[in-house]
Amino acid sequence: MNGVQIRIRGKVQGVGFRPFVWQLARRQARCGDVCNDGDGVLVRLAGGDDGFTAALADHCPPLARIDSTDCTPYCWTATPQDFTIRESGAGCMRTQIVPDAATCPACLAEMNDPRARRYRYPFINCTHCGPRLTIIRAMPYDRPFTAMAPFPLCSPCEAEFRDPADRRFHAQPVACPDCGPRLEWRAEGETLNSEAALQAAITRLAAGDIVAIKGIGGFHLACDAGNPAAVATLRARKHRPAKPLAVMLPSAAGLPADAAALMGSPAAPIVLIAKAQVSGLCDEIAPGLAEVGVMLPSNPLQHLLLQALARPIVMTSGNLSGRPPALSNAQALNDLADIADGFLLHNRDILQRM
Repeated sequence: MNGVQIRIRGKVQGVGFRPFVWQLARRQARCGDVCNDGDGVLVRLAGGDDGFTAALADHCPPLARIDSTDCTPYCWTATPQDFTIRESGAGCMRTQIVPDAATCPACLAEMNDPRARRYRYPFINCTHCGPRLTIIRAMPYDRPFTAMAPFPLCSPCEAEFRDPADRRFHAQPVACPDCGPRLEWRAEGETLNSEAALQAAITRLAAGDIVAIKGIGGFHLACDAGNPAAVATLRARKHRPAKPLAVMLPSAAGLPADAAALMGSPAAPIVLIAKAQVSGLCDEIAPGLAEVGVMLPSNPLQHLLLQALARPIVMTSGNLSGRPPALSNAQALNDLADIADGFLLHNRDILQRM
């Protein structure tokens, strides 16, 4: 035998694991290859393990989780002279995929940088953040099997995708304003696109209207959480007279440190906070309750909205009573026509509800 193969199982697809393995192999001057398949990730090396498996666990990407590794002898018919990322294999799917992850600090900084080509782009992402589960049509996790398949990469995005030193190396949802999904605004016969669509939604929310927003994993109904009339209208139209409404905050300023840390994690959960600790809410948000469910923006579009509005916004599920939240634009336009005053949509399909 002149090599080893390492089977890695766990949450190792959709987290930049293959680029991580490639970079580790290059640092250790190893030859071989890596690929995704139905059972996780498979690494083949010329020579012995020599601490490679241990290094995988020690330097695992932030969104990944290794459940097990199995190192066995492997016989190369021709000894490799380099380390490459091999085309994904097929087979029975037993691997795990991570859920969508909140926008990472690097992408958030890039989105807010006027010099960046993704300035104010509401679909910015990289190997450390963005959509995963919600865009998967089939495994293994490669772009042709995701909702990004209809969006061919432009030359600059292709270069990033192929550059091992870039944080978008093999990031399957990578896109930019030239080649990726785009926003669309619809209201009362009015249709706007891209930045104009975003500004229309911001204007309507600030004016007290109700806006249906297509996110990454479903639709939300949004309104100004400090506007009693807007909240009362949302409750009446949604036939939800008393149940508490979830609220998205512009920042975690003034919140307990442990709650702020949890809300700022990649999972970006809703956290119960004492109402007295959350400013800018009207009483109609959670009538008769001492606590309110709050969250922080978890995707680029939400960051852009909350940065502009600088106030708490109701973000409740975009569905009719007793029905699951809409997934498609057509379903939302039909189901929510009597609730929303306008619709902030986009042209990337939601394949898995989240």
